[in-house]
Amino acid sequence: MSSVMHRYLGRELLRYWLAFTLVLWLVLLAARFSLYLGQAASGRIPADVVLWLLGLKSVGFFVFLLPLTLFLALLWLLGRLNQDSEALAMAASGVGPWQWYRAFAVPVLLAALLVAVLSTWLVPHTAAQGYRLRAEAEQRLDASALAPGRFNFLRGGKWTVYAQRAGSAPGSLEDIFIHIDRQPRPQVLVAQRASVENSEAGRYLVLGEGYQYDGRAGQADYRRLRFKNYRIRLDPSHVSVPDKQDAVPTAALVGNTTAAAGAELAMRIARPVSVLVLALIAVPLARFRPVTSRYTPLWLGVLVFTVYFSLLGVGRLWIEQGRLPATVGLWWVHVVVLALAAMLVFLQRRFAP
Repeated sequence: MSSVMHRYLGRELLRYWLAFTLVLWLVLLAARFSLYLGQAASGRIPADVVLWLLGLKSVGFFVFLLPLTLFLALLWLLGRLNQDSEALAMAASGVGPWQWYRAFAVPVLLAALLVAVLSTWLVPHTAAQGYRLRAEAEQRLDASALAPGRFNFLRGGKWTVYAQRAGSAPGSLEDIFIHIDRQPRPQVLVAQRASVENSEAGRYLVLGEGYQYDGRAGQADYRRLRFKNYRIRLDPSHVSVPDKQDAVPTAALVGNTTAAAGAELAMRIARPVSVLVLALIAVPLARFRPVTSRYTPLWLGVLVFTVYFSLLGVGRLWIEQGRLPATVGLWWVHVVVLALAAMLVFLQRRFAP
């Protein structure tokens, strides 16, 4: 295959890859944006962090999208070449499967390198920043941001705040109810008014003329206290960031012997490897007969990709549960998919006209 043909196929593959990636990324972005808007409207997160959270979360979309969109771009390009008889003309000129692989080698290897960087470094970094930003945002409670007449969920849903109406002063509330999910004794606060107080020691929500209920109703240690003023600190010095494996640096996972860390590390390694495996299976899948239209390889590709990443998810779950050693990893999934590709090549040669 000539260098001109190599450049032509590489340029067409890049064009389709960018198109598929942009479309699917925008779909995921719109879905996540609507989710964050709903959470901001219900008072779970402040509205001013929605775009920041969306930007950090959107980086993580690429580690899943890039293998899929490159696979779809390969199938679309090869399906178009088959439909327009360009592949037949190339085959008549002596272009075989290995020439196809050589033509796509450079963009596929670059894509695998990009996914490896995203999976092992950038995505864990942005995930950690996103979790911290959300934790800090959920711990910020500003009475002026609370909407009267509806339930507001704060601090990760542990605080449920309801105010019947806004007060006469800016940022104040009247007839306020607060439920705090605190272990081992939940707490309920009911007050006639509430306002925010700023001081050198920090920011406080000041409740006036109300009752504090501690414990569970019906138990002997249940208490009810009446207060004239009750202060709740709004800006705690310690921010509780959720411990998620996808935010742990890869270097820390390597030295961690827990099953959860092993499963996360195996998944990060599997993502760039999946780019190579999908590229290997794309050529026989797109050339498999009968192909009635250029859309047929896409539907077959979606089916193969779904089975492939479902097996990766099952393998990860087995490692987390201890049913599969972490040293085995997810390599067996790649072997199964490559065996499928080898079977397609065999069938294509066996029943070729």
